[in-house]
Amino acid sequence: MATVQTILDVDYAVIGLGVMGASTLYFLAQSGGKVVGVDVHSPPHGLGASHGGYKVTREAVAEGPAYLHFARRSNALLRDLEQRCGASLMQRTGTLIIGSEATDSTSSFLHDTVRIAKANGIPHEVMPSKELRRRYPQLIGVADEDAGYLEPDAGFIRPELLLDLQIALAEQAGAQILRNTAVKRIAPISGGVEIETEEGLIRTRQAVVAAGRWMGELLGDRFSSLLTVSRQRTFTFRVRDAAAYRAERFPTLMWFRESVGGDCATVFPSEGSGVKFFVADTEDDPRIGMSGDRFFERHVEPFFAGLSPQLLATETCFYTSTPDHRFLLDWHPDIPGLFLVSACSGHGFKHAVGIGETVSAVLTGKPASDLSAFNLTRFSANLQGD
Repeated sequence: MATVQTILDVDYAVIGLGVMGASTLYFLAQSGGKVVGVDVHSPPHGLGASHGGYKVTREAVAEGPAYLHFARRSNALLRDLEQRCGASLMQRTGTLIIGSEATDSTSSFLHDTVRIAKANGIPHEVMPSKELRRRYPQLIGVADEDAGYLEPDAGFIRPELLLDLQIALAEQAGAQILRNTAVKRIAPISGGVEIETEEGLIRTRQAVVAAGRWMGELLGDRFSSLLTVSRQRTFTFRVRDAAAYRAERFPTLMWFRESVGGDCATVFPSEGSGVKFFVADTEDDPRIGMSGDRFFERHVEPFFAGLSPQLLATETCFYTSTPDHRFLLDWHPDIPGLFLVSACSGHGFKHAVGIGETVSAVLTGKPASDLSAFNLTRFSANLQGD
């Protein structure tokens, strides 16, 4: 049997180079330490959650005030990256959120969004159903009790471009990237963490695991039972009325529709011949299943004019969630020096650059934003025993 040889001694290692890992790697690489990033595939790839061409961003995050700093900071850092690198990482199409004003609404997302925007001075506009119909005639399913929240400085982020850029900048700063390299074991050692890969050993003072759907497999039974992986699909349909769905007339959209049980359709402006749709949990929904035509009948045709049932593309994303759907950002309880960055629970991309900056600061001993809302202690009952 071949003996595994130590191949790297480093200051920091990042396991998993989706958006959270790539952002953390990028900032750690600026620290002056010796840094390595490891991914089981070659990022960006389509086997996790950091792909698909478009990810919604907004600053008024209805998921809670603990996220606000990271959304705002991420947008500021994206602007800085764009200016310094001449990249187009974010399209500021505006983000429109539509929901019901009815008191018995199945979702308070709209109300929470407006409340957070008002409390934090985030530029926005609130419009009633009549104004929504006037301004966006392509939205034929707007109900009388619907209202809209428009955040004009928001829009969508381009995930593959962001990952490519951050990894390239990390390499320029001296980070080593181990692509297509599976991690077999993570263990504590004197003075740090040992990571066994298929190619050999990495010994590091500190490490970050941001492995998304592979977190449970890497961290063992306690975490695999804590983290839930769900498979979600996107559908892209051909546009009949191309002008109506260009960014000039159609913002990035999140629409909570009471007529389909409050399901939220996330829709992106057209940049070609199609419009991309995402509705959570369609993979396991017996009403929809894997069928594009069933998806069109339920989620597109009753609500949007000018689209064809012709399916141009479909993609799959794998989202990793905690029981309360909040992030997990904390030190491993049994492996000193190992920091956990997951799960993103389906809404992490817009926060990722700010979180990468913060996690890097935590590891390098610099002042860092408060992460207490995302610690492990809230799951102490789930983590008993192995």
